[in-house]
Amino acid sequence: MTNRPAIFAHRGARRVAPENTLPAFERALAMGVDGIEFDVHVTSDDRLVVIHDFTVEKTTNGEGAVAAMCEAEVRGLDAGSHFSPHFAGVQVPLLEEVLELVGNRCRLNLEIKSMDPYANDASAGVAAIIRQRKLYDQVLVSSFNPITLIKMRCLDPKIALGMLYGSEMPDFLRQVWAGPPIHPEAQHPHHALVDADFMTWAHTLPCAVNTWTVNEVEEAQRLAALGVATIITDAPDVISKGLYGYGNQR
Repeated sequence: MTNRPAIFAHRGARRVAPENTLPAFERALAMGVDGIEFDVHVTSDDRLVVIHDFTVEKTTNGEGAVAAMCEAEVRGLDAGSHFSPHFAGVQVPLLEEVLELVGNRCRLNLEIKSMDPYANDASAGVAAIIRQRKLYDQVLVSSFNPITLIKMRCLDPKIALGMLYGSEMPDFLRQVWAGPPIHPEAQHPHHALVDADFMTWAHTLPCAVNTWTVNEVEEAQRLAALGVATIITDAPDVISKGLYGYGNQR
């Protein structure tokens, strides 16, 4: 293995606690992860909430679009019972709560969920909170929406960016978005896209390669041997043990 990649918990330790909630992040921290990946939306009253989907049905007892709800409506939902009765009453957290919980204990990959062609999304609020809290060295902002990343680059050039994509991204677009005006610090491809040629291309940019969502030890070992910087996984404890033999120690 030529590289020992960082291990990031995908939506927290989502196999042992409800995803994108404080309990999931607490359990990820207890596993000794290098970082946590989570998702941010903006509510109708411009509050930043941590939830994956654009609607609340999958992970709460509510219905409707996150963007159409105010903070009080989103916070009034039960985001734990869908996982287990043990987590009944767990709330959708605010971004500020996640930052307070984590402190400086690990790095953070904050994904802005957006399909808006004008990036009318969480961009401005995220940029403001990173700037206010001086989190430039701790937080990387990623998105599938290149317009969101362009906006982030304009809002604050000091914020590190990651371009997210899967197999549906044409190669020419991947190469276009690797240059100006985004110039992301990291490429965030689905793990199946990563091979020796991909790594050679990324190194010429130069750009870190942070790959998702890797839940098999054999695949994690392949990616580590290729030299990826970060492995994002639903099972950080399993992947850490498979790569390093125990915990997340290197």
